Amino acid sequence: MPIAFEGGGSGYSLGVEEELHIVDATTGELVSRIEEIMARLPKELCEFVSYELFQSVLEIKTPPCATAAETEKHLRELRGRVGSWAAACGASLASAGTHPFSRYKDQKVTDQDRYRQVIETLRWVAEREVIFGQHVHVAVPDEEKVIEAHNRLSEKAPLLLALSANSPFWQDMDTGFESSRVKIFETFPRAGLPPAFPDWKSFEAYVDLMVRSGAMDDYTYCWWDVRPHAKIGTIELRILDSQTNLKYTTALTALTQCVVAQAVEEREPRGPYNKDLAEENKWRASRHGMDAAFYDADKDANVPATDIARDLVEELKPHAQDLGCETELEGIIEIVEGGTGSQRQREVYESSGDFLDVVAFLIEGTRPALAEEQS
Repeated sequence: MPIAFEGGGSGYSLGVEEELHIVDATTGELVSRIEEIMARLPKELCEFVSYELFQSVLEIKTPPCATAAETEKHLRELRGRVGSWAAACGASLASAGTHPFSRYKDQKVTDQDRYRQVIETLRWVAEREVIFGQHVHVAVPDEEKVIEAHNRLSEKAPLLLALSANSPFWQDMDTGFESSRVKIFETFPRAGLPPAFPDWKSFEAYVDLMVRSGAMDDYTYCWWDVRPHAKIGTIELRILDSQTNLKYTTALTALTQCVVAQAVEEREPRGPYNKDLAEENKWRASRHGMDAAFYDADKDANVPATDIARDLVEELKPHAQDLGCETELEGIIEIVEGGTGSQRQREVYESSGDFLDVVAFLIEGTRPALAEEQS
């Protein structure tokens, strides 16, 4: 069955979503207070705050924005205002890919049909999915351009993951990974890196097969790291861990927008990406973060992720200039030089040996004023 792609037009407009922890202000544990918070929110905020699978998770989302700087402005306001209403409920907001010590078995499922269906269908796999991601939507003009963006973003997904790594701890332990979140989520069906589609018809054929087989209702049940979002005319990047520092969120948004612009504006489409190679590099990113070395087939060599990141920022500068995000893109260099969220979390834990101090660090870093000071 054909899938209508509602082209996003020109300009590469953006939308950003952040999944945030709701934690008890005293114990630091994840706490099921989404219903209480949503009931208190002013009406003008409700449009930009959503439920997620568990009641201890809250999603904030921007309206369509022209620039990365504009997304930062909206997210800063949302973090601040929603955080204030959470405080009125005895809770705090924190942002990272996982919570350091709360147990997934203690979390309550949100009472909505879609979420009940997910739990009933996937059981233990979904019950473990107490994880938090940043999603970036970038508008593209048509079906074929979105497939080219799909392939190029998938190609660079390992680097984007390494830069965003912010989930070293889970279930009261150090996992040994820089991003444990993606390994947890990969147990979902139709998760991980997506198929390397040669064209839009191939994407339609995949979705049609899965729907006819009874695997899913529509393409939104494809939980890939990168996916076309036909209903709103975007390519959606889903691989990123949620960021503590809002400047990192914005830098990753700018990088995503620039990669998509570069893909759309290439004279000749490069076609499907090398999924086998990307999966190997993604494993390295999850395990080692920015200390990873990725295999570059063109150079027939392993190249440090830090070098690849610096080179990519340089390569994308003309696009950043056109998109008005030069300053935000430079934030990628700050991640490279200053350390990822995962590295910063480990520094806090190594200093005190107490995961509660890590949660306090996440709460403080998520507050807009402190996030601004850190940047």
